[in-house]
Amino acid sequence: MMDGEDFLSEDVSNDVQRYEKMLRNKTTEYFDAETLEGIIDYYIQTNKLKKAFAAVTYALNLYQSHSEFLLQKAEVYILGERYESALEELETVENFEPFNTDLHLLKGETLINLRQFNEAAICFEKALQYTDERLDMLFEIAYVYEDCDMYAKAVEYFKILINEFPEIEQSYYEIGHCFNQLGDYENAIFYYKQLIDNEPYSTTGWYNLGIIYYKTERFEEALDAYEFCLAIDEEFTAAKFNKANVLVELERYDEAIAEYKSAIAEDGADAITYCNLGGCYERMNKNEEARANYKKATDLNPNIAEAWFGIGLTFEKENKNKEALPFYQRACMLEQDNAEYLLVLGETQYRLNQIENCEETYAKLVELDATMMEAWLDWSFVKYTQGFTKEAIEMILEAVKTNYDCHQYHYRLVCYLYENGQIEEAKKHLEIGLLLKFDDYFLIYEILPKLQQATSLTEIIESYRNS
Repeated sequence: MMDGEDFLSEDVSNDVQRYEKMLRNKTTEYFDAETLEGIIDYYIQTNKLKKAFAAVTYALNLYQSHSEFLLQKAEVYILGERYESALEELETVENFEPFNTDLHLLKGETLINLRQFNEAAICFEKALQYTDERLDMLFEIAYVYEDCDMYAKAVEYFKILINEFPEIEQSYYEIGHCFNQLGDYENAIFYYKQLIDNEPYSTTGWYNLGIIYYKTERFEEALDAYEFCLAIDEEFTAAKFNKANVLVELERYDEAIAEYKSAIAEDGADAITYCNLGGCYERMNKNEEARANYKKATDLNPNIAEAWFGIGLTFEKENKNKEALPFYQRACMLEQDNAEYLLVLGETQYRLNQIENCEETYAKLVELDATMMEAWLDWSFVKYTQGFTKEAIEMILEAVKTNYDCHQYHYRLVCYLYENGQIEEAKKHLEIGLLLKFDDYFLIYEILPKLQQATSLTEIIESYRNS
């Protein structure tokens, strides 16, 4: 959609000001139909729907049954999600202008939103049949489907466009976007490559190809794509930022830092970029530099949870759990449903012997996601270390109900049951764990090292090793 300032030409600006002055002063001014259409279009494009509706009502009082005003009124209804009202207006127009292409396009959009997909398709075919501008109409129909998140249908029309007008660059970009939204990354790559074959200097093509390669973890190819993009336009800051993200994945942190700093120099200070810079320094164990950049991120945006969490991580790496705690708490306050943050907060509270707070955190975690293995294991371990072995057993048995095939649960039960004197039950769960994933049997020794001398268990392990 065009920006309101782009739409507001000097003539339209003067017309809008004159119209609004008339309303304020409650006077009468003369506006011809074309001028009123421009005023209404301006309100529609700038999403001022109440003003658009008032203007179109005013226009229809002056020019009754003027088809363009009825279409604009229908468009306002569509934007306001009043689809039945829109349909009524459109059917009025259809009675005396059955070959109006804008009518059929808007009617098709309305019917899609009313879930009448077959009827919508018929309207779009009529729009194509009656139009003298087939190229524009194919794009308009494709965009309607795209805007309604019906990407597979949009693809059909973009394919027609590519077949009939192969020189139009926008079609390749749009169809690539649709396949991306559909999760069909190979087809997205195919069409972005076609775009580049047709126009090797297309920054749009290289940039979007890089996005798909990154998403599919083909990082070297993503890096190549962004470098081609920047070779064409070295001031393409978004490509510079994305290139830095790829370099992080490739663990080339010094190069990533240089790209992030270059993006800041060219595009100005940005909280996310400073946060990513902090992440690079953190991975390089340069904790002071990491904190400094995370702090810059929070100065620019106090609500950026990732940066607060990152500051906490730098203190944790220095074994300063007490200093890390308030930063983890701040991150969890900002993103209350972030399981990763809550898990780390719980671990830190445990290390600081804040057992009650720790258990509250784990309770929230399992309520948030009952299938989160780490939460059940960690919470049960807290119970176990506090001497509540029976409660720890009950907790893991509850977790097993959500995922019986999780071998970690069964190995953990071996430890708790053995400590609780339930040797036979421990053996049963050991066998289940060995069947699910033999190579991870060492997990029982991490929790309870003395089990390495428990012959009744080691014999079972050896029997499975040789089977």
